[in-house]
Amino acid sequence: MVSSGNDSTGVTSAASKRLFDVLAHDARREGWQHTLTEIFQQPELWRQTAELSASAAGRRLEQIRRNECIVLTGSGSSHYVGECIAPAIQRATGKPALAVGSGELVLARRDLLPPQRPLMLVSFARSGNSPESSALISSCLEQEPSVEHLAVTCNPSGKMARRWGPGNEQRVTVEVLDPRTCDKSLVMTSSFTNLALAGLVLGYAESPTTYLRHAETLVGVGLDLIEGWLERLESIARQPFLRMIALGSGGQFGTARESALKMLEMTDGRVATQAESWLGFRHGPMCAFREDCLLLLFFSGERAKRAYQLDVLREIRDKGLGGTVVTVGREVPRDLLARGDLLVDPTGLAELPDEWAAIAGTVVGQLLGFFRCLEEGLQPDQPAGSGAISRVVPEFPLYQA
Repeated sequence: MVSSGNDSTGVTSAASKRLFDVLAHDARREGWQHTLTEIFQQPELWRQTAELSASAAGRRLEQIRRNECIVLTGSGSSHYVGECIAPAIQRATGKPALAVGSGELVLARRDLLPPQRPLMLVSFARSGNSPESSALISSCLEQEPSVEHLAVTCNPSGKMARRWGPGNEQRVTVEVLDPRTCDKSLVMTSSFTNLALAGLVLGYAESPTTYLRHAETLVGVGLDLIEGWLERLESIARQPFLRMIALGSGGQFGTARESALKMLEMTDGRVATQAESWLGFRHGPMCAFREDCLLLLFFSGERAKRAYQLDVLREIRDKGLGGTVVTVGREVPRDLLARGDLLVDPTGLAELPDEWAAIAGTVVGQLLGFFRCLEEGLQPDQPAGSGAISRVVPEFPLYQA
């Protein structure tokens, strides 16, 4: 067993050991001290987040029952958290649940918030310091008396936790995750998956035992990805592609969006990326799948959805399109994969509903982005040498709508 810092996750593969050896000796110089630890710590933290969230299931159920609609919001990756879990929450609660970026709500809240009231607004945040996240809650408290807030953050010291913590505002509930989920790296990795896991309890508020069972399966899938797939994902990431397209449907569209963003951020924009829905891929974006492109496919575990998705992959093969294909999911026929393609099917993935597979799939996107960052000669903890982006968006003027 090799461990890193406060991470007690056992890692046994040769690739894992090599990475941790570097981490232990000169990670600071190489610029990946935080990123690798934050990717590898996820299975351990998933257990803690699931237990914390399950303990609050009764309170979440009360919130759901007294509201007519649920809106999930956040900025950047935190917005994609909502996209991963909104379909499952709507299906389970029978109430409209949709994900809308907090920046868009700041610009056009009256146009984008559903008209149903009372409404539950769930804000996801790594640091809790993004200007638009705080501005949205503030404006709603002033102008939307029928909106109830749940803020889920990784940072106990952030503006969101300090301003609306326990006892500060009756209409705002703040849930703070384990501080280790507050990633120090530029990119969100463990922050993303733990925020998604915490939010997903809204879809299991009536069955926390089922939630915990799926969470334990997710832990096993995460361990298998980290222990068994690093070398193969590294081999793919080091190929000479110039762009990546990620496809997902339902909650896995959020996974595709997050994976595309991870590759873009970790390569400082050198690899151009795009996320698209499976059937939307036919309507134009398919023309971009050429030899210099990596195609990352997130397959549904639901038979009918997977049938449509397999047809898209079959069409790609029939047309002779192409670069490398990475598929994430079970029951993908081998004859649809060309030499050099990769089927990622960790043990336990087939047992997970799509909303859980959406969380697991983001780890594949994280690792591809991490290894590509190294191939580009960049530092994963801070790959954006141009200064175009930062860990927290700087303050900007806020205008009265």
